[in-house]
Amino acid sequence: MLKRRSGLIAEERRLKILESLNTRRTLTVKELAQTFGVSEDTIRQDLKLLEQQGLLRRIYGGASRVKTSSVEIPLSLREVTNREIKEAIGKEAAKIIEDGDSVIFDASTTALQVARNMDPDKKVTILTSSLDICISLASNPNFNIIATGGTLHPPSFSFVGPQAEEAARNYYADKIFLGARAILVNEGYLADVFELEANLKKVMVNSACEVILVAESRKFQEVAFF
Repeated sequence: MLKRRSGLIAEERRLKILESLNTRRTLTVKELAQTFGVSEDTIRQDLKLLEQQGLLRRIYGGASRVKTSSVEIPLSLREVTNREIKEAIGKEAAKIIEDGDSVIFDASTTALQVARNMDPDKKVTILTSSLDICISLASNPNFNIIATGGTLHPPSFSFVGPQAEEAARNYYADKIFLGARAILVNEGYLADVFELEANLKKVMVNSACEVILVAESRKFQEVAFF
């Protein structure tokens, strides 16, 4: 039974719709409208947008789930997913960064939280493929920020492709902080849903002395294609 949740922002509401579809095969517009305390037209707009992003399939009167192991969830939705947990991970992981370190950040939302929680008084050299991290840290003169450049991938607000990979190969950092869509323990792999992102992570891992995975425990139950 869905619990009524009112006062959510649009992105949070859409995320809750997707989470509900993880436990139920189909949902109706009527019950979603009642659950979130919004109009049925609002829910229809939510479902239309989520269908355009390949995250669900609209059916008569509602929506049904799709397999998401190869579907990339947009950054705006990933940022509000378990935000408090990601912030807690970011605060703890940021303590590992020492004054004078060189650090690589991938474009994951949890790595973004690590970057945002770094001690602003420490001098750190940063290489990142994340446009969000560049913007978030740009005003601090203690942070020397190097963007990989490359092709901008809008769903993740990140740079990918050969240019980004070549940039990562040109440096060797003390530490890398990276996230993953899925953690495949038995196989010894991290996985992602976007091939170019996965390829870049491989290069970044080889360009750092210490590799630090920042991820929620739920990633051990998820799957991804690459």
